[in-house]
Amino acid sequence: MSVLTDVLTATRAGATPDAVARRLGLDQGLVDAAIDHWVRLGVVTSVCAGPRAPGAACAAATPACAGCPVAPRR
Repeated sequence: MSVLTDVLTATRAGATPDAVARRLGLDQGLVDAAIDHWVRLGVVTSVCAGPRAPGAACAAATPACAGCPVAPRR
């Protein structure tokens, strides 16, 4: 898999960006950029209201994505 796909998969599984970065051994900025990429493509929708503080979890859009910063579009 690619880094973009790995970040998407981990995020959809409920991992926060910080957890994704630790799990995949990536820089936090790279994880944020990957999430931004998926949001721009419309694959996911950001559910954070305003800028995310480092380490802060966002409100979940779906129960399967509790605490994650993005959720699949319906």
